[in-house]
Amino acid sequence: MARPSTAIPKGVRVMPPKEAARLRFAEGRLLSVFERWGFREVVVPTFEYLEVFAAALPDSEKVEKFVDRQTGRLLALRPDLTSQVARMVATTLRHHPLPLRLCYAAPIFRHEEAEAGRQREFYQAGVELIGLEKPEADAEVIAMAVESCREVGLTRFQIDVGQVEFLRGMLDALPQRPDRRGEILAALRRKDALALDLLLADLACPDQVKAGIRGLTELYGREEVLDQAEGLAASERSKRALENLRRVYEVLRVYGLTDQVILDLAEHYSLEYYSGIAFQVFAEGLGSHLGGGGRYDSLIGQFGYECPATGFAFDLEKILQALEKENALPRDAGPLFLIIDFHPDKRQALILARTLRSKGYPAARDIITRDLEGSLTYARTCGIRSALILGQPGQGEDSLILRDVQSGKETPYGVAQFCDRVMSGALAWPT
Repeated sequence: MARPSTAIPKGVRVMPPKEAARLRFAEGRLLSVFERWGFREVVVPTFEYLEVFAAALPDSEKVEKFVDRQTGRLLALRPDLTSQVARMVATTLRHHPLPLRLCYAAPIFRHEEAEAGRQREFYQAGVELIGLEKPEADAEVIAMAVESCREVGLTRFQIDVGQVEFLRGMLDALPQRPDRRGEILAALRRKDALALDLLLADLACPDQVKAGIRGLTELYGREEVLDQAEGLAASERSKRALENLRRVYEVLRVYGLTDQVILDLAEHYSLEYYSGIAFQVFAEGLGSHLGGGGRYDSLIGQFGYECPATGFAFDLEKILQALEKENALPRDAGPLFLIIDFHPDKRQALILARTLRSKGYPAARDIITRDLEGSLTYARTCGIRSALILGQPGQGEDSLILRDVQSGKETPYGVAQFCDRVMSGALAWPT
């Protein structure tokens, strides 16, 4: 039989213990924030029927697809978690009282060309706030995004907040030119006023409308942007959207979070997906956003249950990249204790391990036969903080040495004395 390949598919990766621990650190911190805000975790399937994701990701070429051998229907590895939560709300939770506060942490999959060097598997954590139309709901998820960044340890980040209905209202005043619309949106995203002038020059619409579109490139900043936008609003649709954004901003002021928020009325994110407030989270030194979200009032209705909703999700690996830029990654830590026992009879080592674990202290036994220095080198390599040494020449039969692996500081204990300290909670050691 041929030896199996050791290669893995392009676009996915394996995570050794250090990387896996960092991913779980970020995931755990985010889920703790979600729980504090009253959100409950849901678990959704890794794959679903393809049509579940049609609204959120209409470009099916981005979806990893395969055929269900039982039904012949197309299945998809989930490219989006919000769609699955929307389906769950419209079916399993349809008769549950509103609002629903749901959260999740799971991988998603999107097809990318191998030569682009892009990942095809991403780890996300996010929330969906279902059943509330009020601006307070949008402000709540933005406030949670800010708290989430702080919880994982980020200090240099900002939330760019827009209102896609304001932009739609401005675009409504232009002649219907689908070929030109995409170019105008791209120029707005780049804040390229010169390109906009060229794109708008031959369109048959009032100069005031063209000036309003050009003015969008300057609607980036703090509260003053709201007043500037009021003078450009070209339709009732834009005016209603601006009033909504103003009310969201006022709630964020009550939260004390306006210093973290930048208003950007030219940004359109996913214009066809969101239906109101939309935002992205940026960290200093990172070339792309590390999370984002917004209001999507029409998505759940596509599953037969009209219901407003808003939410966001973070890319966990992007969060870790941002933490690395700030030199704020958590230290690599293995088990808290390594038990090194040179006695032929290992009963005391087993008692120590059982006692430590019963009180929540991670403890591993060094079962390989080697000298003390070899065991300590192993502990340092694995990020283990402390060694419990038994059976060294000159040690008493019922004694141990607690050794700090990095500093070399040693403290002697009787085995029974050490176990009593553990059980009584007197062991002054972080878990």
